[in-house]
Parts: sequence; structure tokens; C-alpha cells
Amino acid sequence: MSKRRIFVHACLFIFLFSHFISFDCVAGRLTFDLHAEEIPSSEAWKDEFSDITSKTVNSMALSTEALQALVERCDKLQPVIEGLEATPRKIYLKRLLKSKSIFNFVIESREEIPNK
Repeated sequence: MSKRRIFVHACLFIFLFSHFISFDCVAGRLTFDLHAEEIPSSEAWKDEFSDITSKTVNSMALSTEALQALVERCDKLQPVIEGLEATPRKIYLKRLLKSKSIFNFVIESREEIPNK
């Protein structure tokens, strides 16, 4: 495996598990701290983001009111994410919008096919 490929895999791992692990890139090395300290207030939106996007897995089991509340939360979080730098903005915004579209799809499907 090339060094570049290893680096890409390491970055992907860090992105996927960043809420469990804090990391620092110093002199081309990644150091992992499994005992991450508290999240700074400037990144408090990540908790909201994680909470919203984690609900997509069981979106069919949620009530229509809960789904509408999640869509509203997505709308409130979107401007915060749009204020990020280019790369994180693309990643987080795409995931947020996909989650929002899933919630909207479930809401619309329930309106089209009422309960029998």
C-alpha cells in the first residue's frame, strides 16, 4: 500500500470516528487521544449534527411530528454549516441535506398513503 493511500485511509478513519477521537497533525504524524476533552463551544453544532443524522436510520419509526421537528432542526443548522471552510462545509452540508431529504421523503410518503 502506498503512503498516499495509507494517509487517505487514515483521514477517512479520522473523519468517521472524529466524535470518539481527538487528533492533531504535527510534523506529518497523527496523534490520537482516546480521552478527548470537552468539545469547544465553537464546535457545539457537531453534537446537533450527529443527533440529527443519527435519526435517519430509524426515520420510518418516528412520528410525523418528530420528523417535521427534525426538518426544522436541519433548517436551523444549515446556516451554521454554510459558515465553515470549503471542505468541511461540502462534507457536512451534503450529509445534512441528505438526512433532511430522507425525513421529507418519509413525511411525503405518509401523506400520499394514509394509514389504513
